[in-house]
Amino acid sequence: MGSIAIWSMHFIGNRAIVLGNGESELQIAYSSGYTAASFFLPIVVLPVAFWLVGVNEKVVKLRLICCGFVTGAAICGMHYTGQQGIANYHCEYQWPFVMGAAIIAVLASSAALSIFFVLRAAWTNVWWKRVVCASILATAVSGMHWVASVGTQYRLKRTGHIQDRISSSQTVIVVVVLALASSVILLGSAGLAQRRRTKSAHRAQQMVLACATFDPEGRLMVTPEGLLPSHKITNTFLERSLDDVFSVAHPVFLWIFRVTRNWSGVAELIPGMRAHLQASSALKSSRPGTSDHSPDAEAMEGIEDYSIIIRELFCVAASELAETIKEPLENIGVLYDEIMVTGTTTHGRYINKGRLRSGSSTPSLDLERGPPILFGRGQLLFVVRRASRTETARLQASGFRFAAVHNVVDILARSMQVTREDLLKRIDGMREYSEAPRILEQGVHLACFALRPLRTKTFEILVRKDATNLIPTTTLPLASLDLWHMEFLAQMNGFSVHLCLDFLRNRSITKYHKYPTFARQLYDHIAALAREINDPLFMNATLLSRPIQAPCRNFREDMMPDQATLIVFYIAEAHLSAKSAPLGRMAYTPLTLFQCQQHCYAHSIDHEIFSRQIHREFAPVVDHKKSGSERSSLQTTSYPSPTRGVSFWPFSNPGSRTSSVRVKPESSSEKGLVTSSVSRPFGGIMVSQEVTVDVSSRGSRGDLDVEMTTMGTQGEAGVEPEEIPTFVDDLWSVTLAKWGGRRR
Repeated sequence: MGSIAIWSMHFIGNRAIVLGNGESELQIAYSSGYTAASFFLPIVVLPVAFWLVGVNEKVVKLRLICCGFVTGAAICGMHYTGQQGIANYHCEYQWPFVMGAAIIAVLASSAALSIFFVLRAAWTNVWWKRVVCASILATAVSGMHWVASVGTQYRLKRTGHIQDRISSSQTVIVVVVLALASSVILLGSAGLAQRRRTKSAHRAQQMVLACATFDPEGRLMVTPEGLLPSHKITNTFLERSLDDVFSVAHPVFLWIFRVTRNWSGVAELIPGMRAHLQASSALKSSRPGTSDHSPDAEAMEGIEDYSIIIRELFCVAASELAETIKEPLENIGVLYDEIMVTGTTTHGRYINKGRLRSGSSTPSLDLERGPPILFGRGQLLFVVRRASRTETARLQASGFRFAAVHNVVDILARSMQVTREDLLKRIDGMREYSEAPRILEQGVHLACFALRPLRTKTFEILVRKDATNLIPTTTLPLASLDLWHMEFLAQMNGFSVHLCLDFLRNRSITKYHKYPTFARQLYDHIAALAREINDPLFMNATLLSRPIQAPCRNFREDMMPDQATLIVFYIAEAHLSAKSAPLGRMAYTPLTLFQCQQHCYAHSIDHEIFSRQIHREFAPVVDHKKSGSERSSLQTTSYPSPTRGVSFWPFSNPGSRTSSVRVKPESSSEKGLVTSSVSRPFGGIMVSQEVTVDVSSRGSRGDLDVEMTTMGTQGEAGVEPEEIPTFVDDLWSVTLAKWGGRRR
């Protein structure tokens, strides 16, 4: 569009030059060849100049100088090429004016582009600043043109033999048509951009999956408009009871959490999931890529397998998000362990439980703009990853930009309708989350397993705020525990923290030659752990002298995690707090989420078991294309309720759902030989009867005796492999046995 503007300015400016006292036959006329060449020259050269500067977000002075020089050369080249296209005059130029025109073009272009790219890098999109840049660039084009025109002399050619002349009036017509076409294209682009912004604001009221990708410098990947790549999952999550709130402890979230760390286990099922959703007419308005209207509540209520539907919606949305950023599904990232509530602001105000922070005491209702946005209508899930330099370059080549967070946070906050401070906090957390996964180091650790019961009959666990998959620990200077270490610890089994410290201070233990050093180390680390937690109630925690094995870092990155040794103090106390911990190093997270994280370490054998569970659950659902004559029509009705324990796979736990399996009868001779099991759908018993046929030849060739002997009935049982219990299961049982009984 800029090239058209430069070209149009030149020919409109030449139209103002009057020669030969205004006689029409003596006015400037153009030949088609050079005129066309002057049109395409800036179109070819200017994109190269802009690419030199805009190749990345960093503004480099040398690139700006080169860009200004190339832009000025393109403007001058276009002018003199257009002049060469004058058919009825010879043009003579004075070199001082030529040099002056070139200097004006280069300097003004450099100034305009410097301001533009500096503002672009800072994501400052105020309209009047862009007008300033456009004015300076227009000054470069116009100033160069008129300085060059002043230094130009026109000498008339013989007019009798000139052919293919284009009059100045015809040139003006072409210019006007091009200008109008460009204006229409620009208005259309502006309309599309506004539509994307409106769509982004509307998504703040929906359940959306967004991609938060960081480059090695910690910059955030955004679209050219400064928004996060995102895709709608559904208009709303249907909560079927007061307890069924979609949160990080919800079974659906836990399933999604593990899927994003094991995309290979679900990738081949996604086409079938998409087909199954297309066949679910009741969810037409909830499916990705369909109408933005909210789904009909009655239709949603009639869907019994809603947990399957919502998980399919997520997988399909993730697949389409991967296509949007032109990356394989395995590279879009892992699910962040927080859900961001969006739609909390409206018209620049922040709504918090009916109160406004804008200074006005009561919210005003603008009937023309519609009702104010309700508090927390949308939910935003993030997939997070850290891109390498090669991946960063590839994503930039695909049209995405990497910006410093403080430059785009205001744009993002407006699109998500959240406060700037809340968004900055979440992005900082996601940046840390995108780094290498946190895991225990090898050795012996002193740990605190602290549970806090909630009114919803669930539990939260005390974790490190910088690594929510780890409980508070201190590392002892030991590679492993020897037998005499465990014998010494056994003397304190069941002691509280206070009693352990008193025992370790007792000088009588110094008579044992091995114990003093270990006792001092243990005392110092118990005291350090108590200071770290900084809560008097921790002194009531109980020591479990039996060592606990927990996942730890393996020196070989391609191997499953190694095992570290934990010496654990455990407690379940409703009044235990993490707020008093120094510098806010501790936090509480749902126990179910914490247990889920223990199955998600890289190269864990649980990934393969989880993949099998996914295939066994979804294969009958997505394999809908087969006819009833080829297979039984299996209809599963299931919906998970909030998990009350720590069992991870709630979709196959009979205590966490109401389920029924109905198999439609078919005309097969095998009908009735298989009974579906609800309690364990992945296991089964095969019963067979072995018959031995003894064939022997007696007498003539056609005389056969056949003897049939029944050998009895044999059975073979097959059970789906179960995930290996984690240290959380062990400590949960110990804690519940002691503190649960005490509470009763």
